[in-house]
Amino acid sequence: MSSSPSTIRVAIIGGGLAGAILLRGLLRYPHIAADLYESRPALRDDGPGLAFASSTRAVLSAIDPELEQCLNRSGAVALTSETRMASGPHAGREIDIIEFGENSKKSVSRQAFLTEMLNGIPPHLMHPGTRIVSVTELSSGQGLSLKFADGSQKEYDIVIGADGTHGFTRQLVLGADETLVRPHSTGFWGLSLTVPLLRAQNSMGTQYLDPSNPRQIIYVGDGITMAHDFVDNGSAVQIAVYGKADEVEEEDEISGPSWARLFTPDEFQEMFANIRLPVCRGMVDLIQSVYTVQIAAICQLEHKPAPTYVTKNICLIGDSAHSMLPFQGASVSIAIEEVLILATLLGRLPSRAAIPAALQAYDRVSRPRAEHAALSSAECGLLVTGRDPVVGLDADLMQQHMQRKFEVLLNIDIDERRATANMIMDQLLAAEIA
Repeated sequence: MSSSPSTIRVAIIGGGLAGAILLRGLLRYPHIAADLYESRPALRDDGPGLAFASSTRAVLSAIDPELEQCLNRSGAVALTSETRMASGPHAGREIDIIEFGENSKKSVSRQAFLTEMLNGIPPHLMHPGTRIVSVTELSSGQGLSLKFADGSQKEYDIVIGADGTHGFTRQLVLGADETLVRPHSTGFWGLSLTVPLLRAQNSMGTQYLDPSNPRQIIYVGDGITMAHDFVDNGSAVQIAVYGKADEVEEEDEISGPSWARLFTPDEFQEMFANIRLPVCRGMVDLIQSVYTVQIAAICQLEHKPAPTYVTKNICLIGDSAHSMLPFQGASVSIAIEEVLILATLLGRLPSRAAIPAALQAYDRVSRPRAEHAALSSAECGLLVTGRDPVVGLDADLMQQHMQRKFEVLLNIDIDERRATANMIMDQLLAAEIA
């Protein structure tokens, strides 16, 4: 790593998608020297696949023009998104959301996309299997010292937390307040699996699994939402199922919220008793063909809104800043927007002294949108599981409310937001001089 006085030294903690995309973006600036740290043995991003809208792909290209090619090389499938009722009086009816036209999204495996991105990063900048035991302010006040489990240390000017919902960097910014640092239960659970196309067609039929007309279809049920789409160049089908418990389980004050929810086969079947669409029944059968003894679902957690995402030299992005529910795909798309805003600001740094102004500008632009997206995602979760107290399973009301939810998320002028961030940074720097 360069020790030039003009070099901005950046440590990114967390080797998932957000951290890798940020590292790709920062590599474009010669005055920034960045390292990526991950405590696990390999750089991974577990979880269901992603469906990138055209607006999110445009942000990816602004971060690094090569990322669209990475997406294509990782087996992304261009598809049309649909939403259909699976329960209630309008079962089978399509809910028309104008923003989702033909081939409006690209679906991809998280790990496949991450692997492609990492292939374009010099290996010496990535440090898997590296556990950080402390991050402390230097006595001079001009930087941070990272201490590792092997006893070694390195100094950086900026630390960026991208270590996810259960990472430790959130505490570096927000302190020891457990109500802010620790995620809490939402009552939602989810599980996903990927199977070969032929196996999916044998169970679910071919009507909605036509590789020549690839679609992502979301089904609105009574307490349940289901979805399927294509990945791996159309050779595989991903299935995702989410549910909403009627009551949120009490959390243990010591161990925190549960990470998993277990169902017996009979309990799982019972939840889908009022969903009769053959394609949905086929998804249930596929899941139970994999989970034959117990069905293990992941509890969906979220953080309380944070009062800030930054200190003078530490910054949070993605789930480290704002874990949110998955129902609009907002968690990743918002994280990608944040990466572009942050990389833009750091790319303009004239010196280390300007770091606090850059991070404050990032916080002022990014945090309000992220917190709004988190609220919208939670509300959308109630909609797609048929648990909204006003909408229920009414298809006409569902269409109106879903349309408004996605308009807020997708109708974003990212260039305007970058310009606003730059303006705030300049104003803060000018105020310091004055």
